[in-house]
Amino acid sequence: MIARRLALLATLLLALPAAAQAPQAPPAPQARIYSVKKDGSSLTYKLKHKLHEVVGKAPPSIGKAMLKKDGTLQVQVRANVKDFDSGNSNRDAHMQEVTEAAKFPLIDFKGSATGVTLPESFPAKVPVKLKGDLTFHGVKQTIEVPMTVLFSTDKEAVAEGTFDISLEAYKVERPSLLMVKVDDKLVLESKLVFEVEGK
Repeated sequence: MIARRLALLATLLLALPAAAQAPQAPPAPQARIYSVKKDGSSLTYKLKHKLHEVVGKAPPSIGKAMLKKDGTLQVQVRANVKDFDSGNSNRDAHMQEVTEAAKFPLIDFKGSATGVTLPESFPAKVPVKLKGDLTFHGVKQTIEVPMTVLFSTDKEAVAEGTFDISLEAYKVERPSLLMVKVDDKLVLESKLVFEVEGK
């Protein structure tokens, strides 16, 4: 009886190293959290008037992105309306007046996309179509934003996209020059430099 137990114990002890060396399943990939770098990032608006085009640029005040392991990408970008600079202080003051920047100080976008995967090699471009809500002048509207994301490495990416909105849809009184109002269409361009947090 004792001999049988000793043989069983010896068998178990011999099996332990083999079990320890068995390959382990790789850990499930975790969500990647990105933050916008203000250096190199910008949000630009363009307005057309019969006499000229108005272009204003501002840095994002907040920018976050999360790429989940199931391919879902969630993005939030925010800018202060008063930060947009067109190179003309009088024009900027007028734009802040018509957009009621003191009352509605932020322009904010929250959106998501599916089927987004990290490339296997770098650099690589990935097309992304974000769908979400743009809040401007106190009005929230659902929009789609086509983006191109250039992954320079597995930890850094630059997202660029262009879309347009209607000023009247956001209840913004169109600015005028020499009694002629600017076009209703406002074009927004984004260039956002993202880096993985805690890299």
